[in-house]
Amino acid sequence: MKEECDILIVSNYYDPELGAAPKRISAMARGFVERGNSVRVLCPMPNYPKGRVFGGYRNKLKVREFIDGVCVDRIFIYPSKSQKPFVRLLSMLSFSISLAFYLPFLNVNRTKLILIQSPPLFVSFTAVFLSNLFFKKKICLNVSDLWPQSAVELNVLKPGRMHNILLNLESYIYKKSDLILGQSTEILEHIKAQVDKPSFLYRNLLSSDLTDSNRGSIAGLNKVVYAGLLGYAQGVFELCKRVDFKSLGLEFHIYGMGMEEEQIRDFCQKNTDLSVFFHGAYHPNDLKQIYSDVLVALVPLSNRIIGAVPSKIFELIQFEVPIIFSGGGEGAEIVRAYKLGLTVPPGNIEGITESLEAFRSFNKDEFDALIKSIRAAKANDFNFNAQFNSLIDFAESN
Repeated sequence: MKEECDILIVSNYYDPELGAAPKRISAMARGFVERGNSVRVLCPMPNYPKGRVFGGYRNKLKVREFIDGVCVDRIFIYPSKSQKPFVRLLSMLSFSISLAFYLPFLNVNRTKLILIQSPPLFVSFTAVFLSNLFFKKKICLNVSDLWPQSAVELNVLKPGRMHNILLNLESYIYKKSDLILGQSTEILEHIKAQVDKPSFLYRNLLSSDLTDSNRGSIAGLNKVVYAGLLGYAQGVFELCKRVDFKSLGLEFHIYGMGMEEEQIRDFCQKNTDLSVFFHGAYHPNDLKQIYSDVLVALVPLSNRIIGAVPSKIFELIQFEVPIIFSGGGEGAEIVRAYKLGLTVPPGNIEGITESLEAFRSFNKDEFDALIKSIRAAKANDFNFNAQFNSLIDFAESN
């Protein structure tokens, strides 16, 4: 591999995949390019969250493409949505094995920084281990979730032998990285309790410079939206079954893919009179249109997960959409502190219904005050360019 780069990014996710991690890593890569750096991303064939390789990438060991000035090298993965532990483990290990055959042969003579996304832990461990073994370059670990802790909280993993293995992998990547990025203060506090490394709070902010939404009036707005992953952690299917949107005078519009996708589609097809509409997958470029005439967006979580702050909160700030957040911890604190909407405990369907009723009863002055708060948060504390410039300073000074 003769090509050199200033920044090497290793990630299990990248554009055009759906979800917080692909958006975050893609925005990071573009941010580095826009500031004069050459960037290479090493990632698997796109497959998330479908659990199968996207069309145009199948039956290939490697694909190189250039997206927004970023050199993207995609290598083999065996993807799966299976719930069988062995199949899921095989899927996670497949990209790690591909990395082991590819990463050591990259030309990193000019590379200033290797940025590695975690989780998945097997991938981040492989990337950190090989980078330390072969390159001796500055490693920046980007931690978006606390695994294996989150897996235990979601009942995906039970304490035992595998849990202990993952704890050891987690400890290793923290110790062997030079810099730490965390998507929440809870993540950074968890890591700081284990290692003393330079750290930076990096929120999952959008890089797009979007125009105002012109939300001067609440009149006529009855659209409630969820756009994102349709997994068990979000519990959107439960909302479809238990919230009577029609009696509230509201329409619930759902966009996305995930484990609950088929259940939601089937429910909507069989219950066409309930004012619940499923639109399927979407592209990030569609979000401006999706959010253009929305009363409120839902950000639901079935359970409280330590360290998790849904990136959907920051996306909705960018599009100036009020929020009903069903969750706890840092995410709820942000919604309350910046007056972005209403909060209820995780999994509290009755609380979500009451919050929807509250939004329906808002008068113009109340709604305008809410939009004003969201715009202030967008302009001041949740600005992508300001955050990214601070990240550059952090990486260069440590």
